[in-house]
Amino acid sequence: MKDSGKNKAAIGAFVLGAVALAVIGVILFGGGQLFSETNRYVMFFEGSVKGLSIGAPVTFRGVRIGSVVDITLRADPVGMNFRIPVVIEVEEGKVERTAETLESDREAVNRLIDSGLRARLDMQSLVTGQLLVNLELLPDEPERLSGIDHQYQEIPTIPSS
Repeated sequence: MKDSGKNKAAIGAFVLGAVALAVIGVILFGGGQLFSETNRYVMFFEGSVKGLSIGAPVTFRGVRIGSVVDITLRADPVGMNFRIPVVIEVEEGKVERTAETLESDREAVNRLIDSGLRARLDMQSLVTGQLLVNLELLPDEPERLSGIDHQYQEIPTIPSS
C-alpha cells in the first residue's frame, strides 16, 4: 500500500514535467511570437501570386519584419475583376523607432505611404519559385489603392519586376 503513494507522486511529477516541456516547446518553436505584438495590413495584388504562400517573409529593404498570414481571392463576377488580398503581419519588435512620436501606428503608416511606401512581390528563391512580399520607399511610384473596404489598413502595391 505504501508503494501506491510513491507511484502517484511519480506519475504526478511525470505529468507536470511533460506539461512544462510542452509549454517550453511552444515558446521556443513558436518563434517567440506568442508574446510579441503584431500589426496586420492588407495589400491587393492584381496579377498572379503563384509562389506566394502563408508564412512567406515580409521584408523592408531586405530585413525580415513579418510574414504573410492570409491569401484569398476576391472575385467580382459582374465586372469579371479579380483581386488577391494578401494579409501580412508585422512584428513590432522588428522595427525600432529612434524617436518617440505621439502618432498612432495607423498615422505612421499613412505617413510612410505618403512618402512612397509600396509593396511588391519579389523572388525569394529562383530554384523553388517562392515569392516574398517586399516593402520599399518608392516615392516616384503612384499610390494605387484598391478602394476595397477591409478590416486592415491597406498598403499600396506596384507590379512585380
